[in-house]
Amino acid sequence: MTELEWMNELLRDGYSNLLFRDAIPFEGDEERAHDRDHKIVVFAGDIEITIGYQTVHLGAHDYFVIPRGTDRTVVVGSDGCRYLIAEKL
Repeated sequence: MTELEWMNELLRDGYSNLLFRDAIPFEGDEERAHDRDHKIVVFAGDIEITIGYQTVHLGAHDYFVIPRGTDRTVVVGSDGCRYLIAEKL
């Protein structure tokens, strides 16, 4: 799907606060949880999401839902990553 098609689908599914990111290689964040569900959709590059002891690798055209209250870390791959993150109450 294109970026516009993903945006429309996410909005239809009740997601909001859609944010596109062009992350630099190896960019990451500290472990944390959010009070909303998050869906991450990757358009280019790759990203790893770690929840507990499980790591999920996402590449172009992959998506992943992180349930609210889930502690997780995110690290961008060596080529950077363009992705969309959306929130759902």
